[in-house]
Amino acid sequence: MLITGTTHLKSKVGTGIFSCPQCEAEAPFTKKKATEYFTLYFIPIFPIGARGHVIECDVCRGSFTEDILDYDPDAERIANQAAVFRILVSFMVYFSKSTDKHVAACKSAYWRLLDQEVPEEVIQKELQLAMQPGSDPSKFIQVEGATFAPEAKIQILVSAKEIIRCEPVDEEHVKIVLKQFTELMGMPTNDFESIYQLINELSNSY
Repeated sequence: MLITGTTHLKSKVGTGIFSCPQCEAEAPFTKKKATEYFTLYFIPIFPIGARGHVIECDVCRGSFTEDILDYDPDAERIANQAAVFRILVSFMVYFSKSTDKHVAACKSAYWRLLDQEVPEEVIQKELQLAMQPGSDPSKFIQVEGATFAPEAKIQILVSAKEIIRCEPVDEEHVKIVLKQFTELMGMPTNDFESIYQLINELSNSY
């Protein structure tokens, strides 16, 4: 009985330096061409098609598509900071937390979260944009929230709690709002008690 199949072999076609997202640093890479081969008894016999190129980090051995060479960590960091800021602004609009006290609390929370100051006039401007007819802050939270890792979402929830707490509200109100916000960001609410406990622990550590 003949045993046939296919396999992929890689051949080196170039080298260079790139920003490796796994190493989170500049690292050398090897560019390889992936080719599919026909196999007989698991032995490659002849090529049957090209499968493009891959970029392999020489440090962590991570494998990426060619577009990783265009990866800009600084641009990604700035984009993430902007997304966090707009999620907090959308939170303020959706849950009617947009008084001067809330704006000041947002400014403080953002600085604590990202170690970066945002002027109050910028917050006010973004609030006005988020309040315009046709805008949907809940949709923005859902879409952008889905792009963040669970750890980042927890930190955003801690900031949201700080914004809520600038007004005289009871614990139940805080809990209800944060649970709704948690759901909007795509986190499981069936274990919200554990999430809420973690939010409180992180909040109290500041």
